[in-house]
Amino acid sequence: RGFGVVYAIAPSPLNRDVIWAGSDTGLIHITRDGGKTWTNVTPPGLSDWSRVSMIEASHFAPGAAYAAVDRSIRDDQAPYIYRTRDYGKSWQLITNGLSAPAFVRAVREDPTTHGLLYAGTEFGVFVSFDDGDHWQSLQLNLPVTGVRDLAIHGDDLIAATYGRSFWILDNITPLRQTADARKASAAWLYRPATAIRVDNDSFVGTPLPPEEPTADNPPAGAMFDYWLKSPAEKVTLEILDGQQNLVWRFSSDAKPPKHGPLPLAERWFPRPEVLEKTPEMHRFVWNLRWRSSGGLDIDEESEPAIPAGPKVIPGTYQVKLTVDGKVYTQPFQVVMDPRSPSTAQVLAEQLRLGKQIFDEAIKAHRVVAQIGSVQKQLNALQAKAEEKSSLKTALTEAQKTVDGILKGKETPTSKDSGLDNAYVGLTSALRVVESGDRPAPSQALELYKEASQQTTADIREWGEFKQGKLAALNQQLKDSGLTPVSVAEVDEEAEQLTAQ
Repeated sequence: RGFGVVYAIAPSPLNRDVIWAGSDTGLIHITRDGGKTWTNVTPPGLSDWSRVSMIEASHFAPGAAYAAVDRSIRDDQAPYIYRTRDYGKSWQLITNGLSAPAFVRAVREDPTTHGLLYAGTEFGVFVSFDDGDHWQSLQLNLPVTGVRDLAIHGDDLIAATYGRSFWILDNITPLRQTADARKASAAWLYRPATAIRVDNDSFVGTPLPPEEPTADNPPAGAMFDYWLKSPAEKVTLEILDGQQNLVWRFSSDAKPPKHGPLPLAERWFPRPEVLEKTPEMHRFVWNLRWRSSGGLDIDEESEPAIPAGPKVIPGTYQVKLTVDGKVYTQPFQVVMDPRSPSTAQVLAEQLRLGKQIFDEAIKAHRVVAQIGSVQKQLNALQAKAEEKSSLKTALTEAQKTVDGILKGKETPTSKDSGLDNAYVGLTSALRVVESGDRPAPSQALELYKEASQQTTADIREWGEFKQGKLAALNQQLKDSGLTPVSVAEVDEEAEQLTAQ
């Protein structure tokens, strides 16, 4: 018959007096008075040596429950999951989609979505979206192994396997919205899970060897899931803050950022996020950083590299997905890292200062890119100008001016460190400000002040150069029959270096 062991106990989350109990002898009992009296509610036909391995009391109805029964000890490898909605007076066998030899060891109900069930079998995990009437595989990359238990923790599904470790399916919010998504005709944007603003340093160490058994941590940031019924021409995704300010905009037209040639394996570099257009479900991860000042992507091939924007603060945000002109929106929350001792006031000031430094750094980056473009054009024109001509002299003087703006120059009264150094100062100050959830150090503030003053002076000098010397030089080039250095082309090339 069995060993007479009470193998499963399930208190109702809705009524503390309702408790279910199952044994390894194939019996199920229920008490509705806190254990004073028990009633045998075993499903008909459940014979000896039928281990009731798990009972799940419903989160939505006190009289509903699910029981997983394991009869493998009798060499019966058929799946058995029973459902009751009337305190065990009647039971239904719900195994459509499950088949031998995947006998069942665990069944769990999603605590937030009625009708969403998970089953752990001897060969993996299954899911039902209709309260167990139909089941389908949820295996994904899970090894083929026995799943002895399942747990739902927040927005994650955890599987305890037999000999193959714990596995976590991060962010199951799309599963909870399947019923709504099925109603969509062309596209669907799932409501995002709550994102945690993790306070940690960037990984700077050596990656583990490929042969080392390990798994990826969940991505740090907000995860956006969307579904497309058919191929799209263009997809954009925008993040807006609580005041409807644009935080960042992504586009399927953007080219993935690249890094220059380095003596490192490709696995050292994070895989770039791409906004897909193919007809299926996609997940896009945003790193919780501001980039609305120009909509920039980091491109490690550009010189100098574009800095990372400041992290957003906890609060309510909105994600807007546009598929070929049709807009879909969803709200989502960003919450504080529970390990962080910081306050809302400190983070708000950190964001204000970070955005201020970031905006100045982007302006400096654009000017550096523009100067680089002008230098290339001036070098090309030097070869065309006649020696000892006034045009040659003007080109040389222009080159000297832009070099001075970029690299700096000494005067009898002061030393100009140049826009290059000023830009490095801005990005260094930004990194320090963003390096932890705490007030900015005084050294970072002093560095920012010096770099900001230098940047302002150099950008002003650059504007004067374009309106004065560059305009005069262009007139000389026209008179000599040569192509002038076009400011419009300069701006366009600089924009290509910095925009998405």
